[in-house]
Amino acid sequence: MYYFDNASTTFPKVEAVYGKTMEIYKNLGVNFSRNRSNKSKEANDIKKKLIQNLKMIFSSNGKIILNSSATSSLNEILRGVDYKKIKNVYISPFEHNAVYRTIKDLQDIYKFNLNILKFNDFDLDKEHMELQFMSQNPDLIISTHASNVFGNILDVKSIFKEGKRYNSITVLDGAQTSGLLDFSKISNLCDFIVFAGHKTLYGPSGIGGYLYNNKEIILKPLLYGGTGIKSEDIHMPEDIPQRYEAGSPNLVGMIGLKLSTDWILEIGIKNIRKKEKENYKRLVELLEEYDYDISFEIAKKM
Repeated sequence: MYYFDNASTTFPKVEAVYGKTMEIYKNLGVNFSRNRSNKSKEANDIKKKLIQNLKMIFSSNGKIILNSSATSSLNEILRGVDYKKIKNVYISPFEHNAVYRTIKDLQDIYKFNLNILKFNDFDLDKEHMELQFMSQNPDLIISTHASNVFGNILDVKSIFKEGKRYNSITVLDGAQTSGLLDFSKISNLCDFIVFAGHKTLYGPSGIGGYLYNNKEIILKPLLYGGTGIKSEDIHMPEDIPQRYEAGSPNLVGMIGLKLSTDWILEIGIKNIRKKEKENYKRLVELLEEYDYDISFEIAKKM
């Protein structure tokens, strides 16, 4: 069997994710944020190691927020910013519905201008973008790193660098690229980077989150509830990540994602990317043997 749905979820996962996850969980299946037992400490150490791994993958020392998915993350970020300060919002034409449906719902509420960046096929029209930004200064820019439909990688460095000239909030949807591409040249331009554990991080479903890179932006939490700290306070704590991690943590997901990110860092992102390019080249060669009218221009953007 040949599997062609990695844009939806990677399969198969790293072998350790299947067996070792449940082995560890059977010994450490506790609510580590609610007590101080030895098992809780061990479980919390797994979370700490996962956080370290993710910071290395994103080349950043920002805060990591863990939740159920990239969709939850995008909703928390986009619904959490202060729209009293936002008049002009920009997105790419390649956004996932987790962005597009959310931002359209918010536009109905807050009546901001929603602009779509111009691309010529898969190339960013930089001159047009600069004129757009001059005409309507960007307050919030959301861009996917790579399309889940076409696979093209967007020039987010140019988009966000220009946006920062206007002090825009920048949100990167890295669901398709986390653990696959080098973030070192763009991480400092991103206020938030969203990730999904079950895609190119090779972890289980039901675990995701975002990198919180700009402490000056205070988000309103999407969920309210228990945090394991300051329980006497009726308001959510200001502490990050606890402010955005209400409820009992998904320990099974954290274990699986920790194991998969261990593997990514051991193999090396450059080596994983190299292998993907080799597989893609082989796929194109195979498809070209058939008499179908298929365009491979997208291959130039991979």
